[in-house]
Amino acid sequence: MKLEKPPLIKINLEYLQRIWEGEFSDFIDRADERYYYWGDLKYRKDTPFSSTIENWILLKTYRKSQYESIQFGNYKFNYFTSEHFLESLHDFDLKLIDNLKKNPMGITNGMAFFKNSLLEEAVASSQVEGAATTTEVAREMLKSNRSPRNESEQMIFNNLRAIEYINEFKDSEISFKIIIELHQIMTANTSAEKYSGDFRKGDVFVTDHIDGEIAHIPPDWKEVESLMEELCRFINNEDKFIHPIVKASVIHFMVAYIHPFKDGNGRTARALFYWYLIKKGYALIRNISISRVILESRTQYDKAFLKTEYDENDLNYFIHYSIKNLRVAFEKLINYRDKKLEEQKQMSLISNNLIEKGLNTRQADLISYLYFKDKKTVTLNFYSEKYDIVRQTASKDLSELVKLNLIKEDKSTKPFKYNLLNSKSVVKEFLEEDI
Repeated sequence: MKLEKPPLIKINLEYLQRIWEGEFSDFIDRADERYYYWGDLKYRKDTPFSSTIENWILLKTYRKSQYESIQFGNYKFNYFTSEHFLESLHDFDLKLIDNLKKNPMGITNGMAFFKNSLLEEAVASSQVEGAATTTEVAREMLKSNRSPRNESEQMIFNNLRAIEYINEFKDSEISFKIIIELHQIMTANTSAEKYSGDFRKGDVFVTDHIDGEIAHIPPDWKEVESLMEELCRFINNEDKFIHPIVKASVIHFMVAYIHPFKDGNGRTARALFYWYLIKKGYALIRNISISRVILESRTQYDKAFLKTEYDENDLNYFIHYSIKNLRVAFEKLINYRDKKLEEQKQMSLISNNLIEKGLNTRQADLISYLYFKDKKTVTLNFYSEKYDIVRQTASKDLSELVKLNLIKEDKSTKPFKYNLLNSKSVVKEFLEEDI
């Protein structure tokens, strides 16, 4: 991936004075909102100077005056929480998290979405690392509890176990033992398993997933243990408040940067990102798939790492990307909730109309369910257990629906299956288009 490195600059005291006087406020505000990289300035016309290098000197002068530093061994990283970061974090906490708490999905839909999200994260996190299995096949494997048939499926199976594992120590401090065990779960029964059980012994190179060129040279393997020890201290230290999303993003980046294992670092980093947010009270994070959004924006994900490393370890590039991804993932969750609430409303309306036409409550509920899930089928046992009735009553209910031409019985399989006859049109006709 081609990404031009920015020139190194020193703080320009004249520009700094003019910044303090508010001369460049509009430009700096725009730059903070998008968090411009060096290459971004080349194509912008709404800049104070005609020279790209002068605009960069101005921008870096401002950023360096704001930076807070985090030291890991001999490596210094910088970040600062701009007004736009604070606004985005507040907006996330208030509008997204609070919105979901005030208007929940309901127990049934919430549990269904939670289970689907776990599967989605397990699948997507593996696909980011190159797993070739399709989402549909992976879902079938996980839902049916069959054993993995190949390495890609094993990666996905391992990811699901790891996501479940991190919940076990959400109230604990992080340690080498937990991180190594997490990595062992991630790599079990795969080609990377031989690298599990300890931090790497030997150097590695991280290559770009598009062109195969070296994108990152992690620290020397002899530094890994001390760097991971400092990272654990950073994670566990609560003396200084850092917004949980910012800190989780730093954890995600640093695991990938240090690259403590020869393989499986990305999956481990994303699992620890999840773990820290759950630990800090963001329980709803379990209902989203961060890796799905990363997979859909893989190039931006890779660039966020490179921009940070190329620009004097400025972590704001990666933090900016993480906040954006979280927002997208939670907006998907809210859209799902709204869709389900509307679906429930329509199902209730259809069910009431069907009861007025003479169906009992169970029959009306089943037809309204199949109306919105017209590819679904039900069996006699399913119907009997769902409504807690004996098989004889269940059989009578279903037979009546068959006679009314609302459902059809498929006798080609055992047990027999029932589904909606002629999709939604038959229900509309039965209700004389009153719905």
